Amino acid sequence: MNTNQDSGVWTRDRLVRGVILLFWTCFWSFNVVDKAIGGSTFLWVGRDRFAQFQKYFASAGLESPWIADLALYVAAALEVFALVFFAGALWNFTCKRAHQARSWCFIGIIITLVTFTFFSIGDHLFGDRFELLEHTLFWFITLASWGVYVRLESQGNLSSDEQPKRPGRYGGSRSVAILAIGLVTFTTGSIFKYNNDFFYRRTSALDAEPVGEDLFKVAFPFLGGSQVFEETLAKFQREYPNKSIDHIYTAPNPLRLKKADALIFYIATKDRMVVNAQNSSTHE
Repeated sequence: MNTNQDSGVWTRDRLVRGVILLFWTCFWSFNVVDKAIGGSTFLWVGRDRFAQFQKYFASAGLESPWIADLALYVAAALEVFALVFFAGALWNFTCKRAHQARSWCFIGIIITLVTFTFFSIGDHLFGDRFELLEHTLFWFITLASWGVYVRLESQGNLSSDEQPKRPGRYGGSRSVAILAIGLVTFTTGSIFKYNNDFFYRRTSALDAEPVGEDLFKVAFPFLGGSQVFEETLAKFQREYPNKSIDHIYTAPNPLRLKKADALIFYIATKDRMVVNAQNSSTHE
């Protein structure tokens, strides 16, 4: 390969590595800003994360606001640390300090993996399937980013200024592999434990919450299916023998999306005495 070709490869590889660092720096910057603003404002359409976390924990029976706020503080702290290390990696990269940039990027990758693992466990616990899909995808994108970054940082594609000053440049790859295996094992264990502890929600009947006169609300869990629906109606009829089910309807999509379990239905009833009287008058 001639000098021009070597220079072209070095330029392309360096550009891709720089884009990877820039992407994660911007990604965590926007996440931190979203936590700091905490909602919608001028030129920023965000989400009230405090309210979101409180709804999540309330759906699990933990209605104390400080529990949700503490979880949000931990999540925000992880995001801030990830931002700091990726920004530091980008700064060292622009200054052509490849070894320092790689070290900062490695720590940023570790924090990012821990953060998305933390989020994924929460998604399982609170039954948010859409957030779980998003965080799982970003978890694998994080691994792919590190793999591409290390692959492109080959010895022949670094300038003399960027060459590491000590051996063992790829020692971090082994650490990332061990960390990834550990996180996968931990996450898998939490999933199996969750299934073992809460899989009964797939078949158990739910409680109907009175929300008005002759109106009851039922919120489905993540694993709820048709059997839960049938068992819930049977339980409702046993608990309210004087009520007759008039009709059942679900909440509109915008309202359902605000709930962690994403499915709510309402049972509208009438008193059996009134129904019997109406039937008698009809027959007459």
